[in-house]
Amino acid sequence: MAEFIEVRATVEGDERAAALAHGIFSAGLAASIDIAEVPSSRHGTTVWELTLITTDGLVPTLERRIRETADGCSVTSRPVTQDAGGHPDWL
Repeated sequence: MAEFIEVRATVEGDERAAALAHGIFSAGLAASIDIAEVPSSRHGTTVWELTLITTDGLVPTLERRIRETADGCSVTSRPVTQDAGGHPDWL
């Protein structure tokens, strides 16, 4: 079982994405948060992808918080892989 999990969420609007990231970080649900603008298929909308690193035990609470706060957003999770030196790739 992986020790760290990468969770990605796609959210419309920069203010919504920033508020979601702030709430997640303030609640201690993620150790690392990256926010990046991504191409949108809908004209006139700005979409932001949040990439979060959390522990395996916090994933259900984190995913629930994302879905409750950013209704209709896409959420995916995957284990963080280790490199040959034994450190997570994101370090």
